[in-house]
Amino acid sequence: MKLLKDILTNMKLITKSDEYDFMKPWLGTGLLTSTGKKWMNRRKILTPAFHFKILEDFVDIFDKQSSILVGKLRKFEGQGEFDIFPLTALCALDVICGRFD
Repeated sequence: MKLLKDILTNMKLITKSDEYDFMKPWLGTGLLTSTGKKWMNRRKILTPAFHFKILEDFVDIFDKQSSILVGKLRKFEGQGEFDIFPLTALCALDVICGRFD
């Protein structure tokens, strides 16, 4: 058990695959893309915010806002490539603000 704990808590072993590199220009080096000590510190800060009880309060909001996002994305169907960032950023903001409706 101690060996398993040593492996899972070793910050040198927290690495991301090369696929994460394409997200860094968009997301920076936050929790999703960072590694090592930076990842560990950010994870400790964010973990309480994502407790299952807190997330349960957002299910209806996720459902409503994701339906709105899908409707917006359908307008781009068949048009090839497009910039999804503005739509996803607004969706994320609507989810966060939707909690206070």
